[in-house]
Amino acid sequence: MRKIGAGVLIVCIVLLMAWARVAYSGFRARVMADRLLAQGQTAEAIGYYDRALHMYYPGSIDTAQAVASLKRIADHFAAQNDFEAELHVRRVLRSGLYSARGLYQPYAVEIAASEERIATLVAQQAQDESAVGKHLALLRENRDPQRGWSMLALLGFALWIGAALAFLWRALTPDGKLLTRPAMVWGLVFVAGYALWLAGLTLA
Repeated sequence: MRKIGAGVLIVCIVLLMAWARVAYSGFRARVMADRLLAQGQTAEAIGYYDRALHMYYPGSIDTAQAVASLKRIADHFAAQNDFEAELHVRRVLRSGLYSARGLYQPYAVEIAASEERIATLVAQQAQDESAVGKHLALLRENRDPQRGWSMLALLGFALWIGAALAFLWRALTPDGKLLTRPAMVWGLVFVAGYALWLAGLTLA
């Protein structure tokens, strides 16, 4: 029971550290973006807001604020008739939110609105108002990750975490001594699971 408890504690610590890194990176990017925007450095601020979007996690306040700020910037450019700049911001917002997709797509309403506006702006640039529907259809093509590679990533993650727990359960004696053979076996499974996880994420 002591080993199981230690394993669960390690997993919780690893997950907490991963969340803390994402949350802090998103917070730092959003704060920097706000500062640059206040100084009139809009282009640089947009880049940092984009970083904040990529640091999404459920309930992220910094992501929500980045979304709101990018929408305000895009609306400002629209009001100034600077449609080229507006198009850039809408695209940044759309791509940043798509990067947050996991088991579900957050900010789906904002993505849909951005795509409608992008399609309109692209059609205006091409001086072909009738092409709005075509551009919108292209933007909304299914770009979901390939299921096979996604399943491989999930399998790799399960092996990775399971091997870590098994290492603690099988490779360590109650008095803390390391058993060489089980340690090698579960160490290799740990590395293999991690490699499969990375491969699945990269290729999905």
